[in-house]
Amino acid sequence: MSNFNDNPYAAHDVNDDYNYQHSVPVQVPDYLIFSILMTLFCCQPLGIAAIVFSAMANGEKSAGNYQKAMNHAKNAKTCLMIGVIGGALLVLFILGLGILGAILDMQ
Repeated sequence: MSNFNDNPYAAHDVNDDYNYQHSVPVQVPDYLIFSILMTLFCCQPLGIAAIVFSAMANGEKSAGNYQKAMNHAKNAKTCLMIGVIGGALLVLFILGLGILGAILDMQ
């Protein structure tokens, strides 16, 4: 026994097509500014990757492919997080080496 919704000839509401085509666009976050800043001040390889993913997200958002745009924005955010956390850990490591060197020089 088939369901009413499985029938391709079943009547449907014309407003469903209108609402689908004229729905409010999904908000896709734009990480382009953060990507540029990270490229300039922190980690260039991951910053460049984040810029590329941000630009791809903006392009897909303009084309109306919101799912792909969200995936690219998520990838840009991941690159940003890895770069910021990695950069912070590197700075802490270098500071730790500097402090350790200063302590050893005092002895």
